Amino acid sequence: MLKQNFLIVCLVISPFYAWALGSINTTYPNPELKANEIVSLQLMAMQQNDVSNHGIEITFRFASPQNKVQTGPLSNFITLVKSPSYHPLLNHIDATFLNLKVEGNVAIQEVIITTSKGTRKGFRFLLSLQQGEQFKNCWMTDAVVPFEILEV
Repeated sequence: MLKQNFLIVCLVISPFYAWALGSINTTYPNPELKANEIVSLQLMAMQQNDVSNHGIEITFRFASPQNKVQTGPLSNFITLVKSPSYHPLLNHIDATFLNLKVEGNVAIQEVIITTSKGTRKGFRFLLSLQQGEQFKNCWMTDAVVPFEILEV
């Protein structure tokens, strides 16, 4: 009975997982994506990161040009994401989105994640609507700031 229930769950969830993975693999910055959708895509990519760092690579796509100037090339970005400050984002269990704040061309999305170890940590995503020719009118992430959660 347990094996049968497990099989049913796998058959129901697997297509959605494959769809989500396919979706993030083929998604790039575009003006139709909202600020919170960018954060959602980045979190999904980091949640599904693998030994090849494909999730981090997808996340890097949505880093703004200014962010990339600060973090350097992808190899530096991978090292940064694997540092103690950002490592909890990798393979996290779930994420809770707080209220999105948008003022003009700037957005702040705070997220509380449950790490792969079961602890909770906050991350503040700072995004801006790009004005340059390459990513005109695309929301992209300028910075991610970790913050501690006060458990009550």
